[in-house]
Amino acid sequence: VGVLHGSMSYLLQNDDGQVAEAHSISAGLDYPGVGPEHSYYKDAGRFEYVSVTDAEALEGFQALTRLEGIMPALESSHAVAYAMRAAARMKKSQVVVIGLSGRGDKDVHTVEQALGEHATNGHHGNAHEAGRS
Repeated sequence: VGVLHGSMSYLLQNDDGQVAEAHSISAGLDYPGVGPEHSYYKDAGRFEYVSVTDAEALEGFQALTRLEGIMPALESSHAVAYAMRAAARMKKSQVVVIGLSGRGDKDVHTVEQALGEHATNGHHGNAHEAGRS
């Protein structure tokens, strides 16, 4: 817990309590802290917060693109990746719901850089083809 922008909340910090640099393949998640409401929900036990690696987010991006023809934004790809992880522990009768936001076509260049030229569509050509339905 620390103070950032005048608000006490959970932060990425170094051993001296200074705000640490954050990294995420998704620019929208590349921030060292969370809002105070999220800190409250966590402390109250109302929400559980989990983490997903860049590699897992890329797997989520690829899976949803290939299986459903939906190219998620990298922010949403983190949720897809965690849902895939959680689904492996669930009963077949249980359901997972994910709310997707944004669009993945803006992230194609980032995904291609991270995975290589053929990452999003499996062949040489327009990577945007992978998201068409």
